[in-house]
Amino acid sequence: MSNLGAILFAILAGVSTAIEAFVNGELGKNTTALIATFISLVVGALFFLISILLAGDFKDLANINSINPKLLIGGILGGLIIYFTVKSVPSLGVSNTLTLIVISQMLIGFFIDATLLKESIHLYKYIGAILLVIGTFFILS
Repeated sequence: MSNLGAILFAILAGVSTAIEAFVNGELGKNTTALIATFISLVVGALFFLISILLAGDFKDLANINSINPKLLIGGILGGLIIYFTVKSVPSLGVSNTLTLIVISQMLIGFFIDATLLKESIHLYKYIGAILLVIGTFFILS
């Protein structure tokens, strides 16, 4: 995939995250946070199951036993993201919730890059992280 394609997918992920936060927040107002999370995950699972069937990738899904079980924690983390968002949006609003989500993701991403992936982090990234924290303070004020 080209960088342009990756950039487009990242932008689409950001747009989807903002819309999802709003929709799931509204869903949580009509049910509980746990029920809203469950509904969101079941609808998403059904959507992707249909996508897998239409794409003809079902045989790849059948090879799930070969996946390291530790990697399945991503599904739990995805559910927790939805749950925590559903709990936050009614009190903080969509933009403040997403601001805190993004700054948290960026800081943890820097930590993962530096420690687990052993990537060198340039000084400009540290300066950018500091500016993000300062910007977060202003956005939330």
